[in-house]
Amino acid sequence: LPTYYNADPSNDAHTHSLSGYIDLASSAMGASVVRASDEKFGAADNLIKASAPGQSDAWVTRRHNPTEDWAVIRLGSTGTIAGFDIDTRGLDGDQAAAVSIQGCLAPEDANVDDEGDLSVEWEDLLPKVEVSGNSRHQLALWTPTTATFSHVRITLHPDGGVARLRVYGTVVAEATEGECDLACATTGARVIAASNDRLGSKDNLILPGLSTDPSTQGWKTRRAHSVDHSDWAIVRLAEPGFLTRIAIDTRPYDGDQPVAASVQACYSELANPERDAECFWYQIAPRTELNANELHELDVTLNDVPFSHIKLIVHPDGAIARLRAYGQRVQEIEVEVAREEAEAKAEAALAAEIGFGDSTPASATDAEDAAASAEPQAAVEVETVEAVEVIVKPRKSEDPAAAHRVKKSKRTDKQQLLSPGRPKKVKPKRSSEDSNEILAADQFSSRAGELIQSLTSPIPQRKRARTRSRAEDTDEGSVDAADGKPKRTSRKSKPR
Repeated sequence: LPTYYNADPSNDAHTHSLSGYIDLASSAMGASVVRASDEKFGAADNLIKASAPGQSDAWVTRRHNPTEDWAVIRLGSTGTIAGFDIDTRGLDGDQAAAVSIQGCLAPEDANVDDEGDLSVEWEDLLPKVEVSGNSRHQLALWTPTTATFSHVRITLHPDGGVARLRVYGTVVAEATEGECDLACATTGARVIAASNDRLGSKDNLILPGLSTDPSTQGWKTRRAHSVDHSDWAIVRLAEPGFLTRIAIDTRPYDGDQPVAASVQACYSELANPERDAECFWYQIAPRTELNANELHELDVTLNDVPFSHIKLIVHPDGAIARLRAYGQRVQEIEVEVAREEAEAKAEAALAAEIGFGDSTPASATDAEDAAASAEPQAAVEVETVEAVEVIVKPRKSEDPAAAHRVKKSKRTDKQQLLSPGRPKKVKPKRSSEDSNEILAADQFSSRAGELIQSLTSPIPQRKRARTRSRAEDTDEGSVDAADGKPKRTSRKSKPR
Protein backbone atom coordinates (compact mmCIF):
# COMPACT_ATOMS: atom_id res chain seq x y z
CA LEU A 1 0.00 0.00 0.00
CA PRO A 2 1.24 3.54 -0.72
CA THR A 3 2.31 5.55 2.30
CA TYR A 4 1.86 9.00 0.73
CA TYR A 5 -0.14 10.93 -1.87
CA ASN A 6 0.20 14.21 -3.75
CA ALA A 7 -1.72 16.85 -1.80
CA ASP A 8 -1.58 19.42 -4.62
CA PRO A 9 -1.03 17.87 -8.04
CA SER A 10 -1.73 21.15 -9.88
CA ASN A 11 0.65 23.22 -7.70
CA ASP A 12 -1.86 26.07 -7.57
CA ALA A 13 -4.35 25.05 -4.87
CA HIS A 14 -5.02 27.72 -2.25
CA THR A 15 -5.57 25.14 0.51
CA HIS A 16 -4.95 21.41 0.72
CA SER A 17 -4.47 18.69 3.31
CA LEU A 18 -1.13 20.09 4.51
CA SER A 19 -2.29 23.70 4.86
CA GLY A 20 -3.22 23.30 8.52
CA TYR A 21 0.25 22.18 9.62
CA ILE A 22 3.38 24.16 10.43
CA ASP A 23 6.79 23.85 8.82
CA LEU A 24 9.03 22.28 11.46
CA ALA A 25 12.14 22.55 9.23
CA SER A 26 12.02 26.32 8.74
CA SER A 27 14.83 28.57 9.91
CA ALA A 28 12.12 30.91 11.23
CA MET A 29 11.18 28.14 13.68
CA GLY A 30 14.79 27.70 14.74
CA ALA A 31 15.73 24.75 12.52
CA SER A 32 19.34 24.28 11.41
CA VAL A 33 21.40 22.08 9.14
CA VAL A 34 23.69 19.89 11.24
CA ARG A 35 25.80 18.42 8.44
CA ALA A 36 25.76 17.69 4.72
CA SER A 37 27.80 15.27 2.60
CA ASP A 38 28.54 17.77 -0.19
CA GLU A 39 27.84 21.49 -0.88
CA LYS A 40 29.86 22.04 -4.03
CA PHE A 41 27.43 24.32 -5.90
CA GLY A 42 24.97 25.36 -3.24
CA ALA A 43 24.84 25.45 0.59
CA ALA A 44 22.54 23.08 2.41
CA ASP A 45 21.30 26.00 4.52
CA ASN A 46 19.19 27.04 1.54
CA LEU A 47 16.95 24.05 2.26
CA ILE A 48 15.46 25.63 5.39
CA LYS A 49 14.97 29.21 4.21
CA ALA A 50 11.46 30.56 4.83
CA SER A 51 11.37 32.56 1.60
CA ALA A 52 10.48 31.16 -1.79
CA PRO A 53 13.45 29.93 -3.85
CA GLY A 54 15.01 31.92 -6.66
CA GLN A 55 17.80 31.42 -9.12
CA SER A 56 20.99 29.89 -7.67
CA ASP A 57 19.19 29.55 -4.33
CA ALA A 58 19.32 25.81 -3.63
CA TRP A 59 21.40 22.99 -2.20
CA VAL A 60 23.34 21.52 -5.11
CA THR A 61 26.03 18.81 -4.95
CA ARG A 62 28.75 17.77 -7.42
CA ARG A 63 28.04 15.36 -10.23
CA HIS A 64 28.90 11.68 -10.67
CA ASN A 65 28.51 10.70 -7.03
CA PRO A 66 29.17 6.94 -6.68
CA THR A 67 26.88 6.64 -3.63
CA GLU A 68 24.28 9.21 -2.43
CA ASP A 69 24.34 12.70 -1.00
CA TRP A 70 22.60 13.53 2.25
CA ALA A 71 21.90 16.41 4.64
CA VAL A 72 20.81 16.15 8.30
CA ILE A 73 18.45 18.85 9.60
CA ARG A 74 17.59 19.51 13.24
CA LEU A 75 13.94 20.58 13.40
CA GLY A 76 12.95 23.81 15.08
CA SER A 77 10.63 21.93 17.46
CA THR A 78 10.07 18.28 18.22
CA GLY A 79 6.81 17.04 16.78
CA THR A 80 4.85 14.59 14.70
CA ILE A 81 5.11 14.66 10.90
CA ALA A 82 2.21 14.79 8.41
CA GLY A 83 3.96 15.42 5.07
CA PHE A 84 6.69 17.11 3.04
CA ASP A 85 7.17 19.72 0.34
CA ILE A 86 10.16 19.01 -1.94
CA ASP A 87 10.66 22.22 -3.93
CA THR A 88 12.85 22.28 -7.05
CA ARG A 89 11.82 25.68 -8.38
CA GLY A 90 14.79 27.41 -9.96
CA LEU A 91 16.36 24.07 -10.82
CA ASP A 92 15.73 22.92 -14.37
CA GLY A 93 18.19 20.14 -15.10
CA ASP A 94 20.20 20.37 -11.86
CA GLN A 95 17.56 18.74 -9.67
CA ALA A 96 18.08 15.30 -8.12
CA ALA A 97 16.65 12.25 -9.87
CA ALA A 98 14.99 10.91 -6.72
CA VAL A 99 14.70 11.80 -3.04
CA SER A 100 13.99 9.84 0.17
CA ILE A 101 13.52 11.10 3.76
CA GLN A 102 14.15 9.51 7.15
CA GLY A 103 13.65 10.72 10.72
CA CYS A 104 14.72 10.06 14.31
CA LEU A 105 14.45 11.39 17.84
CA ALA A 106 17.88 12.35 19.14
CA PRO A 107 19.38 14.78 21.66
CA GLU A 108 19.74 18.37 20.52
CA ASP A 109 23.53 18.26 20.62
CA ALA A 110 23.86 14.90 18.87
CA ASN A 111 26.83 14.59 16.48
CA VAL A 112 26.58 13.31 12.91
CA ASP A 113 29.32 11.06 11.56
CA ASP A 114 30.73 10.96 8.03
CA GLU A 115 28.03 8.57 6.91
CA GLY A 116 25.22 10.80 8.11
CA ASP A 117 24.35 8.60 11.06
CA LEU A 118 23.52 9.54 14.66
CA SER A 119 23.70 7.50 17.82
CA VAL A 120 20.11 6.34 17.16
CA GLU A 121 18.51 4.47 14.28
CA TRP A 122 16.76 6.26 11.41
CA GLU A 123 13.12 5.53 10.61
CA ASP A 124 11.84 5.67 7.01
CA LEU A 125 9.26 8.41 6.54
CA LEU A 126 9.14 8.86 2.76
CA PRO A 127 10.36 6.17 0.36
CA LYS A 128 12.40 6.89 -2.74
CA VAL A 129 10.36 9.32 -4.86
CA GLU A 130 11.19 10.66 -8.33
CA VAL A 131 11.19 14.46 -8.63
CA SER A 132 11.03 16.82 -11.59
CA GLY A 133 12.65 20.19 -12.16
CA ASN A 134 11.12 23.60 -11.42
CA SER A 135 8.11 22.25 -9.51
CA ARG A 136 6.78 21.54 -6.03
CA HIS A 137 6.12 18.04 -4.74
CA GLN A 138 3.72 18.35 -1.80
CA LEU A 139 3.49 14.79 -0.53
CA ALA A 140 1.21 14.04 2.41
CA LEU A 141 1.41 10.85 4.47
CA TRP A 142 -1.76 8.83 4.51
CA THR A 143 -1.47 8.61 8.29
CA PRO A 144 0.49 11.25 10.22
CA THR A 145 3.06 9.76 12.52
CA THR A 146 2.26 9.14 16.15
CA ALA A 147 5.92 9.11 17.11
CA THR A 148 7.77 12.40 17.55
CA PHE A 149 10.92 13.37 15.66
CA SER A 150 13.68 15.89 16.26
CA HIS A 151 15.88 15.29 13.17
CA VAL A 152 15.30 14.42 9.52
CA ARG A 153 17.73 13.26 6.84
CA ILE A 154 17.10 13.96 3.15
CA THR A 155 18.97 11.75 0.68
CA LEU A 156 19.58 12.56 -3.01
CA HIS A 157 19.78 9.63 -5.43
CA PRO A 158 22.50 9.83 -6.59
CA ASP A 159 23.23 13.58 -6.56
CA GLY A 160 21.84 16.88 -7.78
CA GLY A 161 19.99 19.65 -6.05
CA VAL A 162 16.84 20.61 -4.05
CA ALA A 163 15.82 24.24 -3.45
CA ARG A 164 13.61 23.91 -0.33
CA LEU A 165 12.48 21.19 2.04
CA ARG A 166 9.33 21.74 4.11
CA VAL A 167 8.52 19.28 6.89
CA TYR A 168 4.89 19.79 7.89
CA GLY A 169 3.75 18.57 11.28
CA THR A 170 2.47 19.36 14.75
CA VAL A 171 4.63 20.66 17.54
CA VAL A 172 4.88 18.46 20.65
CA ALA A 173 6.44 20.79 23.18
CA GLU A 174 7.72 19.90 26.61
CA ALA A 175 5.61 21.11 29.52
CA THR A 176 6.97 24.23 31.19
CA GLU A 177 6.22 25.49 34.69
CA GLY A 178 4.87 28.94 35.37
CA GLU A 179 3.97 31.59 32.84
CA CYS A 180 4.73 30.88 29.18
CA ASP A 181 3.80 32.16 25.72
CA LEU A 182 0.74 30.13 24.74
CA ALA A 183 0.54 31.84 21.32
CA CYS A 184 3.98 30.84 20.04
CA ALA A 185 4.53 28.29 17.28
CA THR A 186 7.29 26.56 19.26
CA THR A 187 4.86 25.74 22.07
CA GLY A 188 2.20 24.34 19.72
CA ALA A 189 0.04 27.35 18.78
CA ARG A 190 -1.41 27.71 15.29
CA VAL A 191 -3.06 30.47 13.26
CA ILE A 192 -6.42 29.00 12.23
CA ALA A 193 -7.73 31.71 9.91
CA ALA A 194 -7.37 35.34 8.94
CA SER A 195 -9.54 37.79 7.06
CA ASN A 196 -6.65 38.75 4.77
CA ASP A 197 -2.91 38.11 4.48
CA ARG A 198 -2.21 39.42 1.02
CA LEU A 199 1.07 41.14 1.85
CA GLY A 200 2.29 39.05 4.81
CA SER A 201 1.49 35.51 5.94
CA LYS A 202 -0.78 35.09 8.95
CA ASP A 203 1.55 32.34 10.26
CA ASN A 204 4.23 34.95 10.90
CA LEU A 205 2.24 36.26 13.88
CA ILE A 206 3.28 33.39 16.13
CA LEU A 207 6.86 32.78 14.97
CA PRO A 208 9.55 33.01 17.66
CA GLY A 209 11.67 36.16 17.78
CA LEU A 210 11.69 39.04 15.30
CA SER A 211 12.75 38.91 11.66
CA THR A 212 13.92 41.37 9.05
CA ASP A 213 13.18 38.95 6.21
CA PRO A 214 10.07 40.21 4.38
CA SER A 215 8.76 36.65 4.08
CA THR A 216 8.66 36.18 7.89
CA GLN A 217 8.50 39.78 9.12
CA GLY A 218 4.84 39.76 10.13
CA TRP A 219 1.16 39.57 9.24
CA LYS A 220 0.24 42.29 6.74
CA THR A 221 -3.14 42.98 5.15
CA ARG A 222 -4.09 44.92 2.05
CA ARG A 223 -5.21 48.56 2.27
CA ALA A 224 -8.91 48.84 3.01
CA HIS A 225 -9.38 52.58 2.27
CA SER A 226 -12.22 52.70 4.83
CA VAL A 227 -12.21 53.81 8.46
CA ASP A 228 -15.03 51.37 9.31
CA HIS A 229 -13.11 48.33 8.07
CA SER A 230 -11.29 45.85 10.32
CA ASP A 231 -9.18 42.74 9.76
CA TRP A 232 -8.77 39.80 12.11
CA ALA A 233 -6.69 36.69 12.75
CA ILE A 234 -7.64 33.72 14.97
CA VAL A 235 -4.94 31.89 16.92
CA ARG A 236 -5.48 28.55 18.61
CA LEU A 237 -3.38 28.51 21.76
CA ALA A 238 -0.92 25.72 22.43
CA GLU A 239 -3.14 24.61 25.33
CA PRO A 240 -6.13 26.14 27.12
CA GLY A 241 -4.86 28.45 29.82
CA PHE A 242 -5.47 31.41 32.10
CA LEU A 243 -4.11 34.49 30.32
CA THR A 244 -2.26 37.22 32.19
CA ARG A 245 -1.02 39.61 29.49
CA ILE A 246 -1.13 40.20 25.74
CA ALA A 247 1.78 41.65 23.72
CA ILE A 248 1.27 43.26 20.30
CA ASP A 249 4.57 44.00 18.55
CA THR A 250 4.75 46.49 15.67
CA ARG A 251 8.55 46.43 15.35
CA PRO A 252 10.00 47.24 12.81
CA TYR A 253 6.92 48.64 11.04
CA ASP A 254 6.86 52.43 10.76
CA GLY A 255 3.86 53.65 8.79
CA ASP A 256 2.40 50.19 8.08
CA GLN A 257 1.05 49.57 11.60
CA PRO A 258 -2.74 49.68 12.22
CA VAL A 259 -4.41 52.66 13.88
CA ALA A 260 -5.68 50.52 16.77
CA ALA A 261 -6.17 46.90 17.82
CA SER A 262 -8.33 44.89 20.22
CA VAL A 263 -8.23 41.28 21.44
CA GLN A 264 -11.05 38.80 22.03
CA ALA A 265 -10.92 35.28 23.47
CA CYS A 266 -13.12 32.20 23.63
CA TYR A 267 -13.11 28.55 24.67
CA SER A 268 -13.94 25.86 22.12
CA GLU A 269 -12.99 22.23 21.67
CA LEU A 270 -13.06 22.65 17.88
CA ALA A 271 -9.98 23.70 15.97
CA ASN A 272 -11.88 26.56 14.33
CA PRO A 273 -14.26 28.25 16.79
CA GLU A 274 -16.11 29.91 13.88
CA ARG A 275 -17.72 26.51 13.30
CA ASP A 276 -18.82 26.19 16.93
CA ALA A 277 -22.39 27.47 17.29
CA GLU A 278 -22.12 27.61 21.09
CA CYS A 279 -18.85 29.55 21.11
CA PHE A 280 -18.91 33.12 22.46
CA TRP A 281 -16.12 35.69 22.08
CA TYR A 282 -15.19 37.77 25.14
CA GLN A 283 -13.31 41.03 24.76
CA ILE A 284 -10.29 40.76 27.05
CA ALA A 285 -8.37 43.78 25.73
CA PRO A 286 -10.21 46.94 24.63
CA ARG A 287 -9.42 48.95 21.53
CA THR A 288 -5.92 50.37 21.98
CA GLU A 289 -4.05 52.80 19.78
CA LEU A 290 -0.85 51.40 18.29
CA ASN A 291 2.39 53.25 17.74
CA ALA A 292 5.04 52.53 15.15
CA ASN A 293 7.99 50.32 16.01
CA GLU A 294 6.85 49.59 19.57
CA LEU A 295 5.94 46.67 21.81
CA HIS A 296 2.46 47.16 23.33
CA GLU A 297 1.70 45.07 26.44
CA LEU A 298 -1.89 44.76 27.69
CA ASP A 299 -2.77 43.44 31.16
CA VAL A 300 -5.56 40.84 31.17
CA THR A 301 -5.09 39.36 34.66
CA LEU A 302 -8.73 40.06 35.60
CA ASN A 303 -9.86 37.33 33.21
CA ASP A 304 -9.98 34.27 35.49
CA VAL A 305 -11.61 32.11 32.81
CA PRO A 306 -9.57 29.64 30.72
CA PHE A 307 -9.45 30.29 26.98
CA SER A 308 -8.42 28.15 24.01
CA HIS A 309 -8.45 30.75 21.20
CA ILE A 310 -7.74 34.45 20.82
CA LYS A 311 -8.73 36.81 18.01
CA LEU A 312 -6.61 39.82 17.11
CA ILE A 313 -8.64 42.60 15.46
CA VAL A 314 -6.85 45.48 13.73
CA HIS A 315 -8.57 48.76 12.82
CA PRO A 316 -8.81 49.38 9.92
CA ASP A 317 -5.87 47.45 8.39
CA GLY A 318 -2.07 47.24 8.57
CA ALA A 319 0.78 45.05 9.71
CA ILE A 320 1.56 43.33 13.04
CA ALA A 321 4.95 41.67 13.50
CA ARG A 322 4.20 39.35 16.45
CA LEU A 323 1.37 38.47 18.82
CA ARG A 324 2.08 37.03 22.26
CA ALA A 325 -0.38 35.61 24.80
CA TYR A 326 1.24 34.87 28.15
CA GLY A 327 -0.47 32.73 30.75
CA GLN A 328 -0.47 29.48 32.67
CA ARG A 329 -1.69 26.17 31.36
CA VAL A 330 -4.93 24.78 32.79
CA GLN A 331 -3.36 21.34 33.07
CA GLU A 332 -0.49 22.71 35.15
CA ILE A 333 -2.90 24.42 37.55
CA GLU A 334 -4.90 21.19 37.90
CA VAL A 335 -1.69 19.32 38.73
CA GLU A 336 -0.80 21.93 41.37
CA VAL A 337 -4.26 21.68 42.97
CA ALA A 338 -4.05 17.88 43.03
CA ARG A 339 -0.58 18.05 44.62
CA GLU A 340 -1.79 20.47 47.32
CA GLU A 341 -4.76 18.23 48.10
CA ALA A 342 -2.48 15.20 48.36
CA GLU A 343 -0.16 17.06 50.73
CA ALA A 344 -3.09 18.15 52.89
CA LYS A 345 -4.37 14.57 53.11
CA ALA A 346 -0.90 13.31 54.02
CA GLU A 347 -0.60 15.90 56.80
CA ALA A 348 -4.04 15.01 58.14
CA ALA A 349 -3.19 11.30 58.12
CA LEU A 350 0.09 11.97 59.94
CA ALA A 351 -1.69 14.09 62.55
CA ALA A 352 -4.29 11.36 63.10
CA GLU A 353 -1.56 8.74 63.47
CA ILE A 354 0.29 10.81 66.06
CA GLY A 355 -2.93 11.47 67.97
CA PHE A 356 -3.64 15.11 67.33
CA GLY A 357 -7.07 16.16 66.14
CA ASP A 358 -8.01 19.10 64.06
CA SER A 359 -8.73 21.17 67.17
CA THR A 360 -5.41 20.35 68.89
CA PRO A 361 -2.96 23.28 68.78
CA ALA A 362 0.20 22.55 66.82
CA SER A 363 2.50 24.19 69.37
CA ALA A 364 2.61 25.75 72.83
CA THR A 365 2.18 29.20 71.34
CA ASP A 366 -0.95 28.08 69.50
CA ALA A 367 -2.30 26.63 72.77
CA GLU A 368 -1.78 29.92 74.59
CA ASP A 369 -3.48 31.81 71.77
CA ALA A 370 -6.43 29.43 71.86
CA ALA A 371 -6.77 29.81 75.65
CA ALA A 372 -6.55 33.59 75.44
CA SER A 373 -9.22 33.72 72.74
CA ALA A 374 -11.50 31.39 74.75
CA GLU A 375 -11.21 33.41 78.00
CA PRO A 376 -13.31 36.45 76.95
CA GLN A 377 -16.00 34.15 75.60
CA ALA A 378 -16.21 32.31 78.94
CA ALA A 379 -16.52 35.61 80.84
CA VAL A 380 -19.34 36.74 78.60
CA GLU A 381 -21.23 33.50 79.16
CA VAL A 382 -20.84 33.79 82.96
CA GLU A 383 -22.09 37.36 83.00
CA THR A 384 -25.06 36.35 80.87
CA VAL A 385 -25.98 33.58 83.29
CA GLU A 386 -25.75 35.99 86.22
CA ALA A 387 -27.94 38.56 84.50
CA VAL A 388 -30.61 35.98 83.84
CA GLU A 389 -30.55 34.84 87.45
CA VAL A 390 -31.08 38.41 88.64
CA ILE A 391 -34.17 38.79 86.47
CA VAL A 392 -35.82 35.47 87.32
CA LYS A 393 -37.11 35.44 90.95
CA PRO A 394 -38.24 32.45 92.97
CA ARG A 395 -41.81 32.01 94.03
CA LYS A 396 -42.89 33.17 97.46
CA SER A 397 -43.58 29.64 98.50
CA GLU A 398 -39.99 28.65 98.01
CA ASP A 399 -37.22 29.23 100.46
CA PRO A 400 -35.17 32.25 99.25
CA ALA A 401 -32.06 31.06 101.02
CA ALA A 402 -32.28 27.59 99.44
CA ALA A 403 -32.89 29.02 95.99
CA HIS A 404 -29.93 31.35 96.46
CA ARG A 405 -27.76 28.40 97.39
CA VAL A 406 -28.87 26.41 94.33
CA LYS A 407 -28.19 29.36 92.00
CA LYS A 408 -24.79 29.95 93.52
CA SER A 409 -23.79 26.31 93.13
CA LYS A 410 -25.00 26.26 89.48
CA ARG A 411 -23.16 29.46 88.71
CA THR A 412 -19.99 28.10 90.32
CA ASP A 413 -20.26 24.89 88.25
CA LYS A 414 -20.77 26.92 85.10
CA GLN A 415 -17.70 29.02 85.78
CA GLN A 416 -15.60 25.94 86.44
CA LEU A 417 -16.83 24.34 83.25
CA LEU A 418 -16.05 27.38 81.09
CA SER A 419 -12.64 28.21 82.54
CA PRO A 420 -11.21 25.31 84.58
CA GLY A 421 -8.30 26.12 86.80
CA ARG A 422 -8.76 29.89 86.51
CA PRO A 423 -9.73 32.29 89.30
CA LYS A 424 -13.30 33.58 89.41
CA LYS A 425 -13.77 36.79 87.55
CA VAL A 426 -14.86 39.80 89.57
CA LYS A 427 -18.32 40.90 88.59
CA PRO A 428 -18.16 44.44 87.23
CA LYS A 429 -20.04 47.13 89.12
CA ARG A 430 -23.26 48.24 87.60
CA SER A 431 -24.22 51.85 87.16
CA SER A 432 -27.40 53.44 88.49
CA GLU A 433 -29.05 53.16 85.08
CA ASP A 434 -28.34 49.39 84.96
CA SER A 435 -29.77 49.03 88.52
CA ASN A 436 -32.95 50.86 87.57
CA GLU A 437 -33.37 48.68 84.49
CA ILE A 438 -32.88 45.50 86.56
CA LEU A 439 -35.34 46.76 89.26
CA ALA A 440 -37.98 47.52 86.64
CA ALA A 441 -37.47 44.11 85.09
CA ASP A 442 -37.72 42.57 88.60
CA GLN A 443 -41.06 44.25 89.30
CA PHE A 444 -42.43 43.29 85.93
CA SER A 445 -41.34 39.67 86.42
CA SER A 446 -42.93 39.55 89.93
CA ARG A 447 -46.26 40.88 88.69
CA ALA A 448 -46.20 38.55 85.72
CA GLY A 449 -45.48 35.63 88.02
CA GLU A 450 -48.36 36.52 90.35
CA LEU A 451 -50.73 36.87 87.40
CA ILE A 452 -49.67 33.51 85.97
CA GLN A 453 -50.02 31.89 89.42
CA SER A 454 -53.50 33.29 89.88
CA LEU A 455 -54.59 32.07 86.46
CA THR A 456 -53.16 28.59 86.81
CA SER A 457 -54.04 27.89 90.49
CA PRO A 458 -57.42 26.13 91.15
CA ILE A 459 -60.36 28.22 92.47
CA PRO A 460 -61.33 27.27 96.07
CA GLN A 461 -64.87 25.96 96.75
CA ARG A 462 -66.91 28.60 98.55
CA LYS A 463 -70.42 28.43 100.00
CA ARG A 464 -72.80 30.23 97.75
CA ALA A 465 -74.63 33.05 99.49
CA ARG A 466 -78.38 33.45 99.15
CA THR A 467 -79.32 36.08 96.62
CA ARG A 468 -81.78 38.66 97.74
CA SER A 469 -84.71 39.40 95.53
CA ARG A 470 -85.59 42.84 94.30
CA ALA A 471 -88.80 42.72 96.23
CA GLU A 472 -86.99 42.18 99.44
CA ASP A 473 -84.61 45.07 98.69
CA THR A 474 -87.58 47.45 98.24
CA ASP A 475 -90.00 45.61 100.58
CA GLU A 476 -92.72 46.05 97.93
CA GLY A 477 -96.11 44.72 99.02
CA SER A 478 -95.63 45.50 102.74
CA VAL A 479 -97.89 48.26 104.17
CA ASP A 480 -97.27 50.42 107.16
CA ALA A 481 -99.99 49.83 109.62
CA ALA A 482 -100.02 53.39 110.87
CA ASP A 483 -100.60 55.34 107.69
CA GLY A 484 -101.36 52.62 105.16
CA LYS A 485 -98.55 53.63 102.80
CA PRO A 486 -96.08 51.19 101.33
CA LYS A 487 -93.20 50.53 103.68
CA ARG A 488 -89.77 51.57 102.17
CA THR A 489 -86.59 50.58 103.81
CA SER A 490 -83.38 52.48 103.26
CA ARG A 491 -80.25 50.69 101.94
CA LYS A 492 -76.89 51.57 103.23
CA SER A 493 -74.51 52.53 100.46
CA LYS A 494 -71.41 50.48 100.26
CA PRO A 495 -68.22 52.34 101.00
CA ARG A 496 -66.17 53.00 97.96
